[in-house]
Amino acid sequence: MNTCDYIIDTLYLNGIDTYFVVTGGSIVPFINAVSLNPKVKYYCFQHEQSAAMAAEGYYRSCGKVACVCVTSGPGVQNILNGVCGCWYDSVPAFFITGQVNTKEDLSNFQSKPRQCGFQEMPVAKMFEDVTKMSVHVSELGQLEGVLKELLTELKTPRYGPVLVDLPVNLQMTTIQDVNINLVTHSRRVTPQYDISGYIYKSKRPIVIFGHGVKLARAEKEAIEFIEKTGIPFVVSWGAFDICATDHPLRIGSLGVYGDRVANYAVQNADLVISVGSRLDSRQIGGNGSMFSVHSKKIMVDVDAEEINKMPEKGVEIDLGIVSDAKNFFDSVIIDGYANDSSFEMGPCLSTPPEASEASIQLWVNKVNEWKQKYDEEKMRKGDSVVYDHLDGFFSDLPGDCIIVPDIGGNLVWTMQCAMLKDGQKLFTNFSNASMGCALPIAIGAAIGTGKKVCCIAGDGGFQMNIQELLTVKKYDLPIEIIILNNSGYGIIKQFQDSYFNSKYVATSKSDVFGDEVDFVKIAEAYGVKTLQDIPIPETQKIYPKLEFGNSLENMTPYIDFEKDMIVPVPPKKKLGWN
Repeated sequence: MNTCDYIIDTLYLNGIDTYFVVTGGSIVPFINAVSLNPKVKYYCFQHEQSAAMAAEGYYRSCGKVACVCVTSGPGVQNILNGVCGCWYDSVPAFFITGQVNTKEDLSNFQSKPRQCGFQEMPVAKMFEDVTKMSVHVSELGQLEGVLKELLTELKTPRYGPVLVDLPVNLQMTTIQDVNINLVTHSRRVTPQYDISGYIYKSKRPIVIFGHGVKLARAEKEAIEFIEKTGIPFVVSWGAFDICATDHPLRIGSLGVYGDRVANYAVQNADLVISVGSRLDSRQIGGNGSMFSVHSKKIMVDVDAEEINKMPEKGVEIDLGIVSDAKNFFDSVIIDGYANDSSFEMGPCLSTPPEASEASIQLWVNKVNEWKQKYDEEKMRKGDSVVYDHLDGFFSDLPGDCIIVPDIGGNLVWTMQCAMLKDGQKLFTNFSNASMGCALPIAIGAAIGTGKKVCCIAGDGGFQMNIQELLTVKKYDLPIEIIILNNSGYGIIKQFQDSYFNSKYVATSKSDVFGDEVDFVKIAEAYGVKTLQDIPIPETQKIYPKLEFGNSLENMTPYIDFEKDMIVPVPPKKKLGWN
């Protein structure tokens, strides 16, 4: 059996049947083998970065892993952005990189030249910090064991990308005495945790759902937990599409550009239960010691290091639970004491459940009052071109479509306006946050589901991967592209407004974009007609949802806990980041 056929068959047995490829001299044998295998399908991209980003959209949309194949040297270098996106958002993807002939491998030389083979580079070493496993195969005897390890890592939470670097001569070699192995992963058994004491002693509890809930495929269980306890919840952007936006116990999105009511509710809570959120500075502010200072805190995360970091950020966690979200919801006790002495217990019950439920309902009523107040404030009909447009846009979307915003001002506008129905999905790369990722991610989502995908981009980010319009056309993908065009990098300009006296350098039409780009004509040149270019005034600002001090180190809501648990919205002139 040929080496390439062995790898393809092994990956196929383990659920990988889709390949995103950009060809090159050191990966030609493998891509040729992919093209001849009737069990798998492949898609050609225009740029390696896009192929890597598309793998993220593919997994997010359908829950399956794609394999990305690129050549050595510049080809490998170009996937770094997409690999980092998968790494920081915990998205599994399988990367195969072509490498020079083993005879030219630097490891075979006692001397230390900078480069021996054409386009040679130490791929495995370069990617080891942004993958779960990155391996260079120098001889065929390693291959079976390496594939087992890579697939095990791929299927084991906390998820992330893996990479194998494969010399071109080994791709063209016959391999014998190897097995095609199915790698399985059994979910870790989580001890049961009784948190009923925490809940029954609280009067103002709140739940935070993060991207980890989606990665564990625990959306249904998360909502069941909410409806059983009656506790209101907020979401990070990574969990924005966990349910319909109008769920009666959903308060909004927390964080720097989140909803005022969500941030106020979290800051005024006396119990915070975080499930699957890293609680990074975008969610809790730059000064962790100011985060929800009056609350007990329970943090559930599959990665113990995410919990361990919190005291270093100034946030004391009262109960840390190392578990993925699904295991947690399957094992959590919220109805009373646990009898098994091995259970991790919360504080003893001091309040009857009925009394606790009544108290929580008063809290829900109060939060809903705030929600109505601030929802009315943010609905500035006629006051904003972009907000008015997006309000109408979301009302017209079909019930099963996917929305993929790009990074930048267009992302903030989208997340602040988004009203999702049941069945709709909304995602992008939130952590690495690379401008230009939306179109490739949308392509991956369209390939993964065949459903309509709405790609919302800014004029700046869209030009970073504009070449993939050809990919959209070539595969006749159901993607609608909307460009919110403000002729600049608007979100950076707002930073310059706040901290550099509105001195715009490398952000405005005058020194970056020049004359207007006709995106519609460019799309038509590629044969793509489903593109709208929405002009946004350069002066259009992101409507602030959270009040900040003017210090980057103190991005926390201004809360006066003693005055009805909330303060009036300060004048806009006092806001940073507005």
